[in-house]
Amino acid sequence: MSKLKFIFRADNTNVGDWWCPPWRYFPFKPGIVGDILDSKFQIDETDTLLVGGGGLGSEFFRPHLKRIKEAKPKVSILWGAGVDSVSKRDTILADEKQDLYGDYFDFFDEQGIRVFSNPQRFQYVPCASCMNNLLFKYRAKKPMLKVGVYEHKRVPIMDAGNQLALGGLDNSGYNFEQKIMFLSKFEYIVTNTYHGVYWATLLGRKVICIPYKSGLFSFKYPPVYCFNGKIADEHFDRAVAYEHALEESRKINLEYYLLLVNKYELV
Repeated sequence: MSKLKFIFRADNTNVGDWWCPPWRYFPFKPGIVGDILDSKFQIDETDTLLVGGGGLGSEFFRPHLKRIKEAKPKVSILWGAGVDSVSKRDTILADEKQDLYGDYFDFFDEQGIRVFSNPQRFQYVPCASCMNNLLFKYRAKKPMLKVGVYEHKRVPIMDAGNQLALGGLDNSGYNFEQKIMFLSKFEYIVTNTYHGVYWATLLGRKVICIPYKSGLFSFKYPPVYCFNGKIADEHFDRAVAYEHALEESRKINLEYYLLLVNKYELV
């Protein structure tokens, strides 16, 4: 009998990584959970692997994806993972053409990817964290302030003075409600993190993104981009809220779940 194993980046210092795996939200038969970076986590040819989400499509994760491929599991399923084929410490230039897919996930039997593009290469399945019901609770709250800054813990986008004036938080830790509560307080969110854009969008907030990696260009509901890091009135003027982003993201995840459980031994 096939054994079910779940693999994700088990990093409780990065809230997006910690809350992205689908097993947190959907019922599956008993399985084993492993960190993609754990070389001692055994993968057998009889296994059904459910991998994701998180930004696993990168050169950093390539050797770990290669280990999965070479183990030749019975079934390999990708769910809501993203690609960062380019990552820089400073902002990406506006005229740079980004590779949104790479070849990181070509070997998977089922390729549900959080990357959205036109045309679409793999099946679009947004991050499963949209299934957290706290998003409904905080989406219903009216923003009290205008602008909040939500930044990557290793890639700051504002100096301390600006963050104090605007309201600032980073993506460190694993407290999902803390992050969602913060994002919900503002009409506009300025961010450089994937889940900062994603969760703020699901909450119906208007998002301005300062991009430093290619995966920040892969949203179905795109933010306004500020390439030089200098936020101006025109960015606020162009930013929009997407009313149905949460419902659609949840619908797509549920449909993917039903597809998989009807095709494989997952429940």
